[in-house]
Amino acid sequence: MTNKKFAAFIVTFNRPDILMDTIQKMLDQTRPPDKLVIVDNNDNDDTKNKAAQMFPNVEHIKVGHNSGFAGGGKVGLEKLAKEGYEWILWADDNDPPYTTDTFEKLLQLGESYGSTCGQVGVVGHKLNKRTGLVVRTTNEELEKGEYMEVDTIGGGMIKMIRRESVLKGVLPDPKLWFGFEDLDHDLSQKRAGYKILVHTGLFLDLRKKWNRLNFKKTSTVRKKDEGVLWREYYSIRNSLRVMVKNGYYMAFFSILFVAVGKSLASYKYGFRYGRLVTTTTFKAVRDYGLSRWYKRL
Repeated sequence: MTNKKFAAFIVTFNRPDILMDTIQKMLDQTRPPDKLVIVDNNDNDDTKNKAAQMFPNVEHIKVGHNSGFAGGGKVGLEKLAKEGYEWILWADDNDPPYTTDTFEKLLQLGESYGSTCGQVGVVGHKLNKRTGLVVRTTNEELEKGEYMEVDTIGGGMIKMIRRESVLKGVLPDPKLWFGFEDLDHDLSQKRAGYKILVHTGLFLDLRKKWNRLNFKKTSTVRKKDEGVLWREYYSIRNSLRVMVKNGYYMAFFSILFVAVGKSLASYKYGFRYGRLVTTTTFKAVRDYGLSRWYKRL
């Protein structure tokens, strides 16, 4: 009889070499997935052909268009939940597991907690419902026990989701395409009554590996590469949608206020750069107000 305990899918877009490395690291786990699926957002067959040569037992799904991490996530979760897998890993192509026993430890945590656990992962945080910002989990909180309940596990942080919540309709919103789709999904899961847990040992080990045990976030507005400003568009537009959807209206206005403030502050790096940031912010707020989704900058 086929084991239906744990399956994984990887959402990818035009990064076949990175994807192959991630697949290999997943298969090298002490507890590899019983099934592994590639959800391919490419409009060509490069990834499909390379995967067929290197990993013939890995299933490939071609979405047919760039559905983003949100759209690809919906495809993968629906497919594997329908096939009966109890735990489903929603992964990005450049986020392999951090240790060889990551999957094993997360499955043990999810199984030991019981049916109210809807998701387990490595890195997660609480959400400030007044500001809409995640609150960094402290080292002291992580040291209190073997697991910790959080509000959200970020994309790429080994999001392992219980099938039952998928069957109840908790799925990523394809309209978000890119940005805050993981937070939107996780808040929906919590509304459905599920707990979201992080493995504190893995979390702390990762902070040590990245030298972030004493990390301090600054409030200074930094100049970003113009090539990534499109990310700001989706961050603003999508976060506004998520806050209203969950009734966090104070957070909605806080995000709007901060976005406008950052636009004004960006002019200290020159008029041209300030205008680019301001235009990006305006488009994000406008498109949220007009319910324009799937739009590309």
